[in-house]
Amino acid sequence: MGSGRQVRTAGPRERLVYGAVWLALAIPLPLLIWTGLTGSMRARDALVKTEGLWGIRILLLALALNPLARLLRRPILLRYKRTIGLFGFAYASAHGVFYLLYGRVWEFPLSVWQRRWYISLGIAALILMMPLAITSTDRMMRAMGPSAWRRLHATFYAVMLIGAVHGLWQNNIDYLQPSLYLAAVVLLLIARIRPVMNALVRATAANRRVAKAHVRAATP
Repeated sequence: MGSGRQVRTAGPRERLVYGAVWLALAIPLPLLIWTGLTGSMRARDALVKTEGLWGIRILLLALALNPLARLLRRPILLRYKRTIGLFGFAYASAHGVFYLLYGRVWEFPLSVWQRRWYISLGIAALILMMPLAITSTDRMMRAMGPSAWRRLHATFYAVMLIGAVHGLWQNNIDYLQPSLYLAAVVLLLIARIRPVMNALVRATAANRRVAKAHVRAATP
């Protein structure tokens, strides 16, 4: 979930933006956890869903940063990838822990597990994310070596697919939102294929040149 690429040292403005991003992601989490520990059963049910939705949204943002950094020519965006990914893991973990505790899923008979595959998918996604979170530091990347570290963190793509399918299968009423998340994951994974990304970069650069030409032509 971290980024193996180096970006230039942040200036004061970039540190301020980073702090704002960190606070925006951090502030809701303790409030949600407090609700989970002290709220009514109805509030807890809503909380579990909310944490799951925010988990997939934040992880989607982390997945989108690489292509955005290339298309916008803003490598500084990669600075936020690790933090955003870890917060996504935190929200997804809170979602999973509260669901397991309140649902008492360990008491489910095998027939229930067979009907509710989304539970197994959710557990699998969390288990796969744990080593990614543990090894997200620069120190761990140096200890593992860049190649091994990148191979391990490439499992993040599988995690995103599993998480999106988990959300789709567990929702038996409103399929629109989880379907959109799954479509976004698939599109972002396709965008990461090198020929596709190179084509997108060329198209974006061409559009940028056309826009600049129009601005110069309109300038008296």
